Amino acid sequence: MTEVHPPDESVVLRTADDGWAVDHPGVFVDGAWTFVLEDRGGPFVCKFVLDGIWMTGDDLVVQPMPGGRFDFADDVVVFAPVPAVLTENGRVQQLLFPPAYDEDHVYDVIVVGSGMGGGLLADQLSDAGADVLVVEAGSLLFPTHVANLPRRLRIGQFDKNVWGLFGDFSFANYVNAPGSFFGGAQAFNLGGRSVFWGGLIPRMGAWELIGWPAPVAEYLSTTGYRLAEDALNRNGPLGSPFQEQTKRRLSELLPEFDHLDAPVAVQYQGYTPLSVPGGMFSTADLLSEDRLAVDAGARRPTVNLNHAVQRVLFDGARATGVECYDLLGRRQRSYRANTVVLSAGTIESAKIALQSGLVDPAGLIGRGITDHPIMFTHFSLPAGSASAATQSSAKVWSRHRATSTVDHPYNVVVELGADFNQGRYIDPDNLRRHREAKGDATLGEIVFLFNAPLVETNLVQLDGPPDRPVRVDVQPWPLPAALLDEVRDVAGTVLAGLGAEPLAGETLDLATAKLGGVAHEVGTLRMGEPGTSVVDANLRFHAYENLFACDNSVFPTSPAANPTLTLAALSLRLARYLTNG
Repeated sequence: MTEVHPPDESVVLRTADDGWAVDHPGVFVDGAWTFVLEDRGGPFVCKFVLDGIWMTGDDLVVQPMPGGRFDFADDVVVFAPVPAVLTENGRVQQLLFPPAYDEDHVYDVIVVGSGMGGGLLADQLSDAGADVLVVEAGSLLFPTHVANLPRRLRIGQFDKNVWGLFGDFSFANYVNAPGSFFGGAQAFNLGGRSVFWGGLIPRMGAWELIGWPAPVAEYLSTTGYRLAEDALNRNGPLGSPFQEQTKRRLSELLPEFDHLDAPVAVQYQGYTPLSVPGGMFSTADLLSEDRLAVDAGARRPTVNLNHAVQRVLFDGARATGVECYDLLGRRQRSYRANTVVLSAGTIESAKIALQSGLVDPAGLIGRGITDHPIMFTHFSLPAGSASAATQSSAKVWSRHRATSTVDHPYNVVVELGADFNQGRYIDPDNLRRHREAKGDATLGEIVFLFNAPLVETNLVQLDGPPDRPVRVDVQPWPLPAALLDEVRDVAGTVLAGLGAEPLAGETLDLATAKLGGVAHEVGTLRMGEPGTSVVDANLRFHAYENLFACDNSVFPTSPAANPTLTLAALSLRLARYLTNG
């Protein structure tokens, strides 16, 4: 008997035997939900689903009994009252992004996810005249990058607070297998991680492109990166004396390296002298601006927020749409399209692919997930030091000059005055307090980012029905001892040459960042040749005519360079491919 779930609700039963994808409807009779199933010849595993929300707790094991009846009480069948992903539906979201519920409409393209890959792709396709639906699990949390908003300030301390709000709004939709080292988080919101990222957009070098499909490597090296830099509003320091001074000093300390202005994605300046700087790039900005545009006859992408995609729908080798759960309407919905693109991120795209039961000729969906190793340390340059500056900042990207940098597979970022170029002090009193607390010292860091192959034993696996987070097993790519010694020597040379001192409570020893800590995980849907990959050079799943992936999951290696610029370039290339064939 149930006193909790009356007949005006909809309860169904799903079983592991059916891949958790088939609804077995129940009927409410004599105060209880009743389900009649065919004899399965033995015990089976099942769960109840209420209006699309899966019951919590362990799977139920049904052992057929004489008479064929099995009962569960309300204290066993419990449903989560609120979805795990944060949902909002404020006035601005309702005005800018009203959902489209027409399940008979056939879109040209459905893009799953609105981050750097999906958001940029949807914008490009709609600009080309395509009828695009973006399906995003999150809400409109921020209409812009968080760097453009006030943030908490750690007065007197080293703090790259440009993405400081990520910890408040991120969500880890995974669990670690025993011994797994993954420590990342995901962004379920309009714009995905593009709302929280740090803005550094370096290009990969030729040595990092080894192992990438030749057409992709050629595209990136010739026009792809330039197009992506334009799309992300690439900008560098404009004649900063401190920047030039820092590059000269690093050239003296590391003459075998090239030292470049670190490229960042900031809408520093508009197209006319009177335009207002737009701040840090994000696809939330991009898609919000698309909705606000009033050009006569302009086609803008439809964006359905709070829709968690669970699986892709098929007719043979063709994708026909997606099935998702409407987190606000609390019901299942299906949308149709001629093309489907998974852009939900390295973990979520793999989860959707696995839940969809995709044909996987190489058996590589979810395998290889890797994050490049990162080593770093923070430091201080005392006031009056020849390498310091009271109220300026410098950010330098350094790479070994050897013809074959395969022998030195890392990049170096040196940042001085990070509390200025990574933060804002709207109130002059806060800036004054900060300078007093740190004694006008220059706060900085040195970071080493390594190129790494995918780790074939690393996995993303389903751990039950769609409501459950996936299980990840991620081990780091082991850095050779000789490479570690080289990097420590480089760090020691730079820190000693700059006159660095440790911050309070820290040392100048290099620390290792947690895997996934900056959302650079890649590789669960790698690109390449048939038999060795999941998608081809055009990001199309090998076994399907019209199913694609466009996020960091398609990377066949984990480059030393931050992946955002490369992903943006791949997104632009896929938009051109889908538009022109």
